[in-house]
Amino acid sequence: MSMSKLGKSAYSHIAVWYDSDDGSIHVSMPDVEGFHTTVDSGQHPELFDKLSDCLQQVGEQPPHTPGVVDDHRQQA
Repeated sequence: MSMSKLGKSAYSHIAVWYDSDDGSIHVSMPDVEGFHTTVDSGQHPELFDKLSDCLQQVGEQPPHTPGVVDDHRQQA
């Protein structure tokens, strides 16, 4: 992990994947020991949808949260 010149931002690699068994998206940071979390569409629909978009951009196909419309989709 590295810090920005102003020291206000940290930069790290992240791993994101969809778990079809439980319907959640997992996020981990290999550079940060022990960092792993899950994002559930019921508790965090907007974040789930944004992460789902990221996964779709690299060829993964997790489902989107029904009824959540992102700003970039409203303009389409």
